[in-house]
Amino acid sequence: MIRINSQPQDPHAKPATKPPEDVQGQDLQMVDLAFLGSLIPGIVHNLATPMSGVLGATQLLENRIASLVESVRSIQDLDDDRRTELLNLSDRNRASVDILARNARHLADILQVVVQRLTRSSAATKGSYCLNELLQNELHFLEANLTFKHKVKKQVSLAPNLPAAKCVYAHVVGVIDEFVTCVLGIHDSNQGPLEMEFATESADSHVCLNLTARFAPRNPVESLAGTMFEVHLTRLDADGWDVDWDNAGGNQRLRLCCPLGQAKA
Repeated sequence: MIRINSQPQDPHAKPATKPPEDVQGQDLQMVDLAFLGSLIPGIVHNLATPMSGVLGATQLLENRIASLVESVRSIQDLDDDRRTELLNLSDRNRASVDILARNARHLADILQVVVQRLTRSSAATKGSYCLNELLQNELHFLEANLTFKHKVKKQVSLAPNLPAAKCVYAHVVGVIDEFVTCVLGIHDSNQGPLEMEFATESADSHVCLNLTARFAPRNPVESLAGTMFEVHLTRLDADGWDVDWDNAGGNQRLRLCCPLGQAKA
């Protein structure tokens, strides 16, 4: 059952719009696709940064290799100064290769996260996933949201030896995504910083995922109620998760627990 600990209602505030009760199947898929589409500029940005490093290092290598080959061919005739120059050129080439390798690994990591996210989120059946890995991968994927990447102070705490949860991957990451994007949507960065905490924990009877957003004290009190966020929470609730959402005081605290009966050690 979803438990919502709401803030006191402002009698002058406009009533929140309830999410449509018939948001199912294709409608949820359209919401998911719209979310993924909104991240495309950030994904391109994240790919472009290491790609520019690869291209720059490659151009430097191309320019230096011609000079290096010419020097190597006449190495027997080189004086001490030319030999020193040749060694320095070799060191610069090695540095360029290091840049290539580092950025290539960065590109590979980004592409792996994107492919894994798209592949897993298309699955409609339950699988066994470690919440630590799931959370880390999704936060990495959400770095494509440039506001989240650059303007949010993030803290991540992962429980050791966490059992794998039996869940629908898309439903869990859908809640994480909506939590982050909705919080960003109601936060005014001009009024103060935004802190977000993500944590996992386990007990004898369950494994839990905790999401917290803390707004600056002078920020207006707002809630995520009435957004697609509630629809995503309903999906987890239907999967057997215990959902406890506290939106009192403008801060947002969400605790998602998967009973041990649905977890696989």
